Amino acid sequence: MECLHCKNGFTFRDGQILFSAQGNKKNENNFELNMVEEIIREVCTMYLRRVRLYEPIVNSLMVRAANEAFSPSGLHKLVPVKDSLQRFEMNCKGALNCITDLLSNDEDMISLLLTEKANAKARNEVLPVESHEKVELLLEEYARQLKSVLLEIGYLLQRVQSKQDMMALQLDAYRNRMIRMNLYLSMGAISMGFGTAVAGFFGMNVINGLEDADGIFNIIVASSCMVGFAFTVACYSYIDGSRTKKRTIEKLHEIEIMNRALGDMPALDLSFEMLLSDPKPITREAFREKIFASDPESIREKEIEFLFDILDYNDDDVIDKKDFRIIS
Repeated sequence: MECLHCKNGFTFRDGQILFSAQGNKKNENNFELNMVEEIIREVCTMYLRRVRLYEPIVNSLMVRAANEAFSPSGLHKLVPVKDSLQRFEMNCKGALNCITDLLSNDEDMISLLLTEKANAKARNEVLPVESHEKVELLLEEYARQLKSVLLEIGYLLQRVQSKQDMMALQLDAYRNRMIRMNLYLSMGAISMGFGTAVAGFFGMNVINGLEDADGIFNIIVASSCMVGFAFTVACYSYIDGSRTKKRTIEKLHEIEIMNRALGDMPALDLSFEMLLSDPKPITREAFREKIFASDPESIREKEIEFLFDILDYNDDDVIDKKDFRIIS
């Protein structure tokens, strides 16, 4: 149960306004406006105080979670505080939406000026629309405070989410190391299996004609060890993936070229406007000249080659209007 004691002689408890006999007589002419201001002020103060309370909680839980990086319980400890922050964010957004909806309606803001409306009615006058300026300034100030609170809540949520993502990556890396260790042990077991299989074949006490051969024992042992070692080296080479790394680096390089090529669309648009105005087919050299003539920021030789190869749909080393008809 939340109980907020305000200065204007009322208490805000569980969404209800409880009046007291002792009130502040300072601004009796604007009592209703003072009431609204005190309510909104107490709500903003409560939300700001709650944000200040969440900060040490988030910091402490993040430190504890970091100490338990390789335990799933460390990751799960951040879930309750994240859920609580999200509920708090929803409440704060609801309060902000109430204020912004009120700001967007001039009639509602004028309706808050009960005393001034009553005085204008006694004089047989109509309260002008411009008279809600002080209400608007008041609401805008507290809307700014609520937006500031929302920014701080968003920052805390981002910290929690970043910590969860980092711990998930750490758990994935730890899991991958365990899988790699299991794989190495399996490779070693299979390599030893070659030797044990050969030993099993010769241990069947079946005459094979090699019993009296000189040095055959050493040859069999050496051959079995070499086959097992070769298998281990081949498996390790495949897992190490030098070729895979090379292909991955090439793919990343291609992605960088695509980003640079497509990152300067105004220059490309100007170049194609000039190129398509020429009825002759566009050669690779003409394409390069027109691109550089448009003074691009990020397009270089590799990007030009990439763009030309993509646009040359027929693979005839020229770009003409038929290519665009085929693409479309």
